[in-house]
Amino acid sequence: MVSHIYRLLRNTFIPNNRFQCSVGLVQNTPLITIGIVTLNRAWIISEVLDSIASQTYPHDKLFILLVDGNSKDGTPNIAEHKLKNADYSGYKVIVQKCNIPEGRNICLQKMQGELLLFWDSDVIMLPNAVAKLVEALQTEQADIMSAVAKSVTVASTSEIAAKLQELAHPKRHEAPFEIKAVMMGQTLLSKKLATTLSFDPQLTIQEDTDFCLRARAQGFKIMLNPNVTVLDVNTYTTAYSDICIDMSLKDAMRGIRKKSQVQVYAYNISDSPKIALNFFLLYKRYLFYLFYIPAIMLTIIGILVWNLYLSLVFPIYALVYTLLQIRRRGFKRGLRAFIISLFVGIPNAVWVTYYWLKYVLKGAGKP
Repeated sequence: MVSHIYRLLRNTFIPNNRFQCSVGLVQNTPLITIGIVTLNRAWIISEVLDSIASQTYPHDKLFILLVDGNSKDGTPNIAEHKLKNADYSGYKVIVQKCNIPEGRNICLQKMQGELLLFWDSDVIMLPNAVAKLVEALQTEQADIMSAVAKSVTVASTSEIAAKLQELAHPKRHEAPFEIKAVMMGQTLLSKKLATTLSFDPQLTIQEDTDFCLRARAQGFKIMLNPNVTVLDVNTYTTAYSDICIDMSLKDAMRGIRKKSQVQVYAYNISDSPKIALNFFLLYKRYLFYLFYIPAIMLTIIGILVWNLYLSLVFPIYALVYTLLQIRRRGFKRGLRAFIISLFVGIPNAVWVTYYWLKYVLKGAGKP
């Protein structure tokens, strides 16, 4: 059952309340697999599935494939209950311990139809989003067509409806444009690409960027559609970087070097010091992690020379960070965030800095 707010929004895009593509330029209506990779998303999975149910794209041309990484909060059961009476061409819920790239690869292997739409388990779209992505991909003859993700933070899922309504009044029309890499959370792929490449399971983050860079190197066309904006929903206790907080330390540490290299190239921070500065200002956490190193060194020196003030530099630096994380995420997750910052944040920041300096000094601009 589609919730009241999604029904109202859908009706604004469907004349006479009939299911039809709201975009007249769609050349055909191919079968689309919507691939959703989940882990402990009981707090929002119902809203995500309601958003899919609100889509104007013909439901008999949608196959829902949900890959769950062995959630502990009943996410697969909630999804199964929502999907069993739906009017899609079919659905499948797969529960299998996996990380994000492994889950995405299962979607690639199990997809049905001609297109695969990766729909992240915390993403909400307007009812005409799928139709508009299909139209743009067909018109531009692209292999990847992505929507723009707008991150929003809410106190509860009841606030999502108001946030979504804000997107229902678009600004001026802008043409889709080619781009080096996109995030996969709201992205449509051609079957040709889906059967050619796979995601690197070592990259527990940045897997989508790496996938795009390899696709681009093989001549696949990657585009961003600024006319389709979706909500990437966070709560105040599960926001942004929690993808690393929730995974095991072992998984978080996997592929750190390659993740850093991919990020430097994808964001072009090797092109000039100005771009690099903007990057480090945008991702201030790297600067914070880098300052761990002198803080630790000063503390070691302080201990060696019996200087109380120097010896307290790192403990105070770490304590302030940990207290802020505990306030934001709670005691257990706050402590985990601190541990992740030591074992993942520091090496990640060091490798990002290393590759930036390497490419700037070489003048290569790419790995």
